[in-house]
Amino acid sequence: MTRIIPTLLATTESSYKEAVDKIESSALFKDGWVQIDLMDNKFVPNKSIGLDILSKYPFSGQKEAQLMVEDPLNWVDKLAALQFSRIIFPVEIGNTAEIIQKIKSYNIQVGISLNPETSVDKVIPFLDKIDAVLFMSVHPGFQRQEFIPETLNKIKELTKLRDGNKFLIEVDGGITPELARGLLDVGVDNLAVGSRLFNGDIQENMEKFWEAING
Repeated sequence: MTRIIPTLLATTESSYKEAVDKIESSALFKDGWVQIDLMDNKFVPNKSIGLDILSKYPFSGQKEAQLMVEDPLNWVDKLAALQFSRIIFPVEIGNTAEIIQKIKSYNIQVGISLNPETSVDKVIPFLDKIDAVLFMSVHPGFQRQEFIPETLNKIKELTKLRDGNKFLIEVDGGITPELARGLLDVGVDNLAVGSRLFNGDIQENMEKFWEAING
């Protein structure tokens, strides 16, 4: 099942609240997923809102956290307390097996993200242990970037390794309605979309994506 997942990359409480209100007011997202990007100004040169703001403005649907942080282990306990359904962390950090084990100890789905310059080989040892692979199709940390075309080749490479493994493939960054259908055709399950949903009328923007996907 194809999912378009709204992505919240917020650096202020007011911008986060505005995005939450847009999602909660639309029937299109009822009981759906939302991705919340969390940054520490160390792994990427930007800092997001903190977990205190997340608890202040809860969602009715399911949440996945994309951790763009230097030490994901320090975040897992708090994200579990906030009832996140999936936690995604960057393979570039290292100690991947330990982080996977920690997340799974809470019975939470695990995802691994790859930055644009990272080879698919980095996730191969963990494909039978995780629930999702997230390809960053822009350089992480900032919105309104252009999709990096080389991402398509990496997706195709990973889909060849999916036999027997049940992980989802997700793409995040620079996704437009014009790109959406092609991404699904090469094996992508989830499209994480930020500014192209939230700038303007979120319902109209979502409909443009579905029209492009369904023809």
